Parts: sequence; structure tokens; C-alpha cells
Amino acid sequence: MDLGKYRYRTPVLTGPWRDSPAQALLDAARARQLRIDGDGVQNIQWIVPGQIEEYAEVIAPQPPPRLAWQ
Repeated sequence: MDLGKYRYRTPVLTGPWRDSPAQALLDAARARQLRIDGDGVQNIQWIVPGQIEEYAEVIAPQPPPRLAWQ
């Protein structure tokens, strides 16, 4: 199952995986997490702190947590 590679994330909402960053930005705009004023990335203003995540960044391996008795 191919889920896409990009999604938006804010402190309270996370968008679905999409095939392009532009699609993820449009999802965030529809959810009223950002505003697009015109054309181009330079005209994007996050209403709440947010970012576009890339799938490879999310699944990067993390070290296992250190247990208290180790």
C-alpha cells in the first residue's frame, strides 16, 4: 500500500499522506492551519506552528529507550 510521502503536522492536527508537498499544503489550508496568499511557497503563512513532513523523516530509526535498570 503506497501512502504517499508528505503530510502537514501542527500541534493538534496531522494531515493524510500525499504524493506531493503541494497537496499536503492544500490539505493544511483546507483545515485552516495555514493561509496561502497568492501563488508560490513564499506566500504561505502558517496560522498555527506547522510543517510539512516527509515520510523518510518520520520513519527514521530511533534508538531504543534506555531502561532504568540498565
